[in-house]
Parts: sequence; C-alpha cells; structure tokens
Amino acid sequence: MSFNVGLSADLSDGHGGFSWGDIAIETLGTLPWSYLEDPGKNFTPDSVAGYDAVAFAGPGVIPGSFGRPENSPIILARFGVGYDTIDLSECTRAGVALTITPDGSKKPVATAALLLVLSTMHRLRAKEGVAQTNTWNERLSNGLGQGLNGKTVGTIGLGNIGTEFFRLIEPFDCERLAFDPWKIQADADPSNVTLVKLDELLRRCDVVVVLATLTPETHHLINEKNLELMKSSAVLINISRGPIIDESALIKALVSGTIRGAGLDVFETEPPTADNPLLAMENVIVTPHNIAWTDELALGMGQSAFGSIRSISKGKLPEFIVNREVLDTPQFKNKLNRLMT
Repeated sequence: MSFNVGLSADLSDGHGGFSWGDIAIETLGTLPWSYLEDPGKNFTPDSVAGYDAVAFAGPGVIPGSFGRPENSPIILARFGVGYDTIDLSECTRAGVALTITPDGSKKPVATAALLLVLSTMHRLRAKEGVAQTNTWNERLSNGLGQGLNGKTVGTIGLGNIGTEFFRLIEPFDCERLAFDPWKIQADADPSNVTLVKLDELLRRCDVVVVLATLTPETHHLINEKNLELMKSSAVLINISRGPIIDESALIKALVSGTIRGAGLDVFETEPPTADNPLLAMENVIVTPHNIAWTDELALGMGQSAFGSIRSISKGKLPEFIVNREVLDTPQFKNKLNRLMT
C-alpha cells in the first residue's frame, strides 16, 4: 500500500527548498512526500487528510484538529523536543503517535545554551554597544564581565540536553548541580552532577540554566520568591520555554539588582511586544527563540523525524513516541496492522 508523507508549510522556503536548509529529506527513501496546505496556527482535519505521516515544526494540535481516526495520520513527527502546543489527548483519540527529536537536538541545543551562558556572563551586549558607539573610554566601566571557570552551575532539568550541556562545560571546572524531580542521583552520577532541591540550587548557583519542559507544574516555576533566593551576582538563562519564568518578576529582579543578568531565547509571549523592558536592558542577552537554529540542528532533527516516519511506514515503532498510551488503542493498532499486511 502507498504511504504518503506530508510536510508542514513552514518547512518550505517558498522557492523549492527548505526553510531549515538541509533537513535530510533523503532519509525518507522512496516514500512520496508533499507539502500540506497551511492550516494556520493549528492542524485541521482537512489539512492532514490523505496523509499517513506528517513532519512539522510550527502548527499545534487542539481538540478537533483531527477527524475520524481512519482519516488521520498514524504519526506526527515534530522537528524539536517541546510539545506544549500539542494536545496529546487529541492525538491519542485519533490514533496518532507524536514523536520528537531529542537525538537530533541534543548537541546543538546544549551548545546554544553554553553560547547564551558565556554571552550573558561576558556582557556581550554591553561590550558590543561600546564598540558600535565608538565609546572606547567606557570599555572597562561598561564591559567587565564574569568568567565561567570555577563557578557553580545548575540546570533546571537533567535530560539529554542537560547532560550534554554538562559535558560541554567540563573544561571550565565548575561545580555542577541540577534540579529534576524525575531523576535519581544515579542518573546524575555519570555527569558528575549533584541533584538538589530547587531552593538549594538557586541559592548556591552562579549560573542557572532552564532546560525543563513546560507543564502545568513548571509554569512560573521561577517566580519572585525564587528569584530572591539567587545570588545578586548570578545570571539566569532560559533556552526552554518562556512561561517557566514569571517575566514580570524577572524584570523586577533585573532592575533592582536582585540578580546580575539574564540570557533569554524565549519569552512568555512570543513575539514580545516592542516595549518589553527586557529588550532594552544591557544586562540581558535576547534572541528570538532561534539561538539553536543551525545547519547541525536542521540536519539532526530531519534525520530523526524522517527516520521515525520511515520506521513506522515499515510497521516498526519509532523510539521517541511521546504519547505511548496510543500504542494500546484500537485506533492506532488498526492503522499499524494495515501497514504490516
């Protein structure tokens, strides 16, 4: 039987290529593929009709995004690791397995996290401003940063990206802490990381890097009370999801000197409004939720997403299924059985 693959419209550059560059489309082998009609913010039943698999980056899933299970794909393969815009219950109802790409994202996102750490600690924005305005007499007064060597560094979250981040900072001889209620110390030992409670991590760390998934439990996990626990010399880095940090509390902490600086690739509302104070602060490095977007990331995520699609086209379950409960549903089993006959 035929197996049709759809790519979300945001993966196209509009000129016959891909918006991400080389995304390893050859990983699909001989499977036919084409672009979906742009559904807007969220998938609709019409947008995915006729496709057995969909690779995507931007669109979300809400109740009603899929129609009858037999008219819905068997797999949604997301370019990325976050899935806070995906209603997993809707996927499972329609017999759709959601996959993500932690294997393709791990190294480039961890590298981007380190880039944001170093840029923030070295006050890259302020130093760039001195160079651009030719005010070299302010090089010292407006440009003294902090080194990472010997500092205490902590991550909120210790998954694939967190462990890779700690591998990257090995040469800096940092003390390593992490808060992750889903891990035990044995999970952290190979990375020479000590698991601690959140309040201890915030009190002790010179650098705090948010690498957690956005869930109801992590929404505003970093709030005014927790920011007050941090050292006045500490910096806060968020390369995960904006709403994990209470943005109004962060602005207050940066203005008052409660913490020294922040590096943000994400915001509570994206894009942020033009008058958001974070955009004008010299002690804040900001990027538009794309700091990890490199050729390395595009290639790795493409290989992972398309690899998942190709596996399921052969009747094999891919590795990185998020809603694993779907595997036991008759909706999913019926689709898989059809592929295997």
